Amino acid sequence: MVFTLSAPLSGDAAVGRVLVTGAAGRIGSGFLRHAADRYVLRATDTRPVDAEDFVPADLTDPAALARACEDVDTVVHLGADPRLEADWESLLPNNIVGCRNLFEAASEAGVRRVVFASSVHAVSGYPAGKQVSADDPVNPGNLYGVTKAFGEALGRYYAEQRGMSVIALRIGAFYVGDQVPGPNPHNDFLHTAAADLYRIMVRAIEVRGVRFAVVNAISDQVGGRLDVTATHDLLG
Repeated sequence: MVFTLSAPLSGDAAVGRVLVTGAAGRIGSGFLRHAADRYVLRATDTRPVDAEDFVPADLTDPAALARACEDVDTVVHLGADPRLEADWESLLPNNIVGCRNLFEAASEAGVRRVVFASSVHAVSGYPAGKQVSADDPVNPGNLYGVTKAFGEALGRYYAEQRGMSVIALRIGAFYVGDQVPGPNPHNDFLHTAAADLYRIMVRAIEVRGVRFAVVNAISDQVGGRLDVTATHDLLG
């Protein structure tokens, strides 16, 4: 699925307050700095975050997430257990139950859009030589990827049945500064530079007329594991 424009949203209203979950993580902390002059930001995490508007919240606490979502236009949902080797005892509360709690809190608060941090691991079960498009069905290569496939499906439910706009970003191998991919087969042709990912996130927050979309979020590269055609078409 590239994107769905059923019951499209419209209008060019300015983006209101943006909530970033998982704001203490590598992507979240960098995005807060990148977007500080662009949006009114709110940060949430279980760990302290150096942000003017910080609401501590655990993803397993619906009441805390409800407080975090108050007066929010857009949620960038990065919060999760990001470890590929994480066991089900951690993935279930953080990536499954916590994801549902976040979407429900956002829906109840009248949030316009959720930008969901999915992962290449939602489709990493495909053979190494295949370039995966946003149209290809989910094919997780590990349980972490299963939780990201769940988040994509949950996002479509909240988009189609609950009237929220949702864009899921299948993020590749994320590196900061001078970091380079390590000797891991999952990193081959999956490079995602910080500046590129932050630009994709900004466009996912701001693009109009989208009810639901799944797009691949890696840096443009020859032979990339994820096809970014739909990313260019939808987000520019």
